Amino acid sequence: MLKPILMNQSHTYTAPGTPEGVSILMRENSTNGPMKNAFEKWPMSAICRSLILIILIWFVNVPAQAQNCPTSGTSTFSSNPNTYYPGTQATVAVGATSITIGAVPAGYGSTGIATGDIVLIIQMQGAEINSTNTSSYGSGTVAWGGSGNTSNNLYAGQMEFAVAANAVTTAGGTLNLVAGTVNSYKASAFGTFGQYTYQVIRVSTAFNIIIGANISTPLWNGAVGGVTVINAVNQLNMNGKTISAAGAGFRGGGGMSLQGAAGFLKTDYVTMSAPTVNTNASKAEGIAGTPRYLNNNGVLLDNGAAKEGYPNGSFARGAPGNAGGGATDSDPISNDQNAGGGGGANGGIGGYGGNGWYSFGATGGRGGMNFLNPTTYAPYYSPSRLVMGGGGGAGTNNNATGTPGNGFASSGASGGGIIILNSLTIINSGTLDVSGASANNTVQIDGSGGGGAGGSILVNSNSGQAGITALAIGGTGGSNNPSLQSATQHGPGGSGGGGVIYSNGALNAASSVLGGQAGFSTGSFKPGDPVTTTHYGADSVQHNGVMVQTVPSSQLPPKMTICQTNVLPVTLIDFNATYQGSNLVEVDWSTSRQINANYFEIERSTNAINFTSVGQVSISQSSDDIHNYTFNDYTGDVNSKVFYYRLKIVDMNGTYTYSKIAAVQLSQSETKISLYPNPASDFAVLNLYSEKQGTALMRLIDDAGRQVMSRTFNLNEGSNSLMIDQLTHLAKGIYVVQLVYNNNIYNQKLVKK
Repeated sequence: MLKPILMNQSHTYTAPGTPEGVSILMRENSTNGPMKNAFEKWPMSAICRSLILIILIWFVNVPAQAQNCPTSGTSTFSSNPNTYYPGTQATVAVGATSITIGAVPAGYGSTGIATGDIVLIIQMQGAEINSTNTSSYGSGTVAWGGSGNTSNNLYAGQMEFAVAANAVTTAGGTLNLVAGTVNSYKASAFGTFGQYTYQVIRVSTAFNIIIGANISTPLWNGAVGGVTVINAVNQLNMNGKTISAAGAGFRGGGGMSLQGAAGFLKTDYVTMSAPTVNTNASKAEGIAGTPRYLNNNGVLLDNGAAKEGYPNGSFARGAPGNAGGGATDSDPISNDQNAGGGGGANGGIGGYGGNGWYSFGATGGRGGMNFLNPTTYAPYYSPSRLVMGGGGGAGTNNNATGTPGNGFASSGASGGGIIILNSLTIINSGTLDVSGASANNTVQIDGSGGGGAGGSILVNSNSGQAGITALAIGGTGGSNNPSLQSATQHGPGGSGGGGVIYSNGALNAASSVLGGQAGFSTGSFKPGDPVTTTHYGADSVQHNGVMVQTVPSSQLPPKMTICQTNVLPVTLIDFNATYQGSNLVEVDWSTSRQINANYFEIERSTNAINFTSVGQVSISQSSDDIHNYTFNDYTGDVNSKVFYYRLKIVDMNGTYTYSKIAAVQLSQSETKISLYPNPASDFAVLNLYSEKQGTALMRLIDDAGRQVMSRTFNLNEGSNSLMIDQLTHLAKGIYVVQLVYNNNIYNQKLVKK
């Protein structure tokens, strides 16, 4: 396909030192100059030459596969724009270029993945726990008092952005990636350990985005959801709106009215769930797994006997990972002491639940452990590793008080989800809310559930963060009111920990990671005493989360700025360099958009690595008109026979980006090269005809510009066949075989299949 010549405004510049009288009016294209001359000398018919020329022109003009990063336009998002695919491939290794993904559930997006779309791969669950029935439950050490997780196979929170190399409908299938994954990912059902889950989220990307209405995040359902990603190539207009993932994270333990069971102790940290064991209360959901019984958006969800969810059981006070523990009743044979459930965790730990009513037993659910490195106990906090807030554990219940009935009012609450904003600039104010949900307050003479933890927020932009109010507040534990039945105090729920907020600029001062409060119980301390309102043994400390507002770009998730770093102050239509003879190179380019651009700087190199400036061209005005530029570079008498050129495009703020690199050969080489097989899987042979003996350097370069292989070959006069083997370990994709010989550089594209 031949590109049309676009004519509007032309600008011609001549580099200092250009000899007088040199004509610069001609432009070489695919049908004149050295290429045409070489073809005309070949011993073949005119028809054959024409066919080969057409094929070569097509090959040169085939666009490289690139991500869908729009260069103009404005989109309005009035509802959640993402599509959520469950990861079904058991193991995704580092460097993987394909992932098997399942069907998109109803309500979790309707737009399939297109070739070039940006996706977010994120590990939602994946942590091992010590499941012994001791105070070492969870972390494996008594120091954490029955909560947390170990350091083994800790996948939770790993994430990266990637570019789709093929289309996948909402029915699911195999997603191919343009480049290999940076992290590994794992999917496995409950077994020896809790379940591991990851999801692949299609990120709807636009040049400018306006938030047209308040946006809610689809609730986490155990496989997908809980995350909202907004990706603006240029500008994000918050428009005074709220993006919410409050209560969209890990779910609380489901409350049930149970009448007790023999053979269990008030010191238990883990027991099986009902009906196998009809005492204690359900743990919550978190990074280490999903329990059998859940508070699923206000409805009791039973995952079934085959999905107990946690090893050795999903009931009792031990807190797995960042999930709150369910209460252990201090009179298990009757299940009537009614302690409170523990709070979920994220940036801050979860608070423990309140005491049983008559025994005053401190058997409330343990609070979840915040997202720490369980080996060093140092913060694991990283903008490239985010988790949702842990759910709150349920309180024990035997009287079925509260609304809804049947003991469900004693359920724990859900944690907050994850929100990721990515743009070049942000304008106008807005709110991001990933706060944890608060537990039910209608319970009377039963234990109450724990609050959910705040979730996680990541904001990346060059400006405008001050207009964002980010909230990752922990949920409040459930309160109860036994005084309505002239009874003594029962166990309130523990508090949800504060969440995590990351930004690369100062946010609005109202932003908060405040920990939640424990619930209250209103009643007498013991029969006959005055009525009081206290936390009744529940943790009264508010465990705040973490807020970092100076995040360096090096800590962002891999490839997060894949669009923003490619935003040019101008839009280039083309960029070329052509040898005109007499050591003169004409560099020409065309633009279709010039916004806040200052000048072009033309840079030259002899090795495509080290560049020096050879001149500047001012940009006179901002417009969307087509502009044609020409710059003449007189190279002088130099030994190099190949030059490389690029544009440094500088905007009004002094920031700059680079164009692609254009190569030009100053003389015709006598060396002819070819490469086969191509595509190749394990080896390729580089055929080269040389006029004399010598030494050649071969370099293999990937699509990111990184050298992945280099070798030196001794060449004989005449034909040479150079073996390039050991290709099997390379990821599938496009590579450049670069041969440096006799002061020339030859490039051949190699497709690794």
